[in-house]
Amino acid sequence: MKRVLKALGQTLSQSILLVCTLAFIGLLSLAVVPSQAAYAGQDRSQAQPEAKITDPAESFEDLNPQAAYEEIVKTSQNPAKVEKAYDESLKEYKGEHPQEGIVQKAEDLIEKVTGN
Repeated sequence: MKRVLKALGQTLSQSILLVCTLAFIGLLSLAVVPSQAAYAGQDRSQAQPEAKITDPAESFEDLNPQAAYEEIVKTSQNPAKVEKAYDESLKEYKGEHPQEGIVQKAEDLIEKVTGN
């Protein structure tokens, strides 16, 4: 029985020593390895574009939010105008994003077949 307990104690102490050694090596590798530069993958021969700083007051005045709000209120009061505004917005979106998916192609084909 003493032999079993002695062997078990040795095995336990060796495994604890091994875990502590591995933890120490892991912490040491974190401290020794330097961090990489933030611009390591960029080509430094090209100048980075400078951001254009605009005056928020100018752009806000150009937007004229009160007129835009009144236009939206007028449009929302008439359902025909809402649908027309939606169709215009949809055409503008399709002009900017010309890719058609399979669903859009199927809808167009159904419209051709049904005549709507």
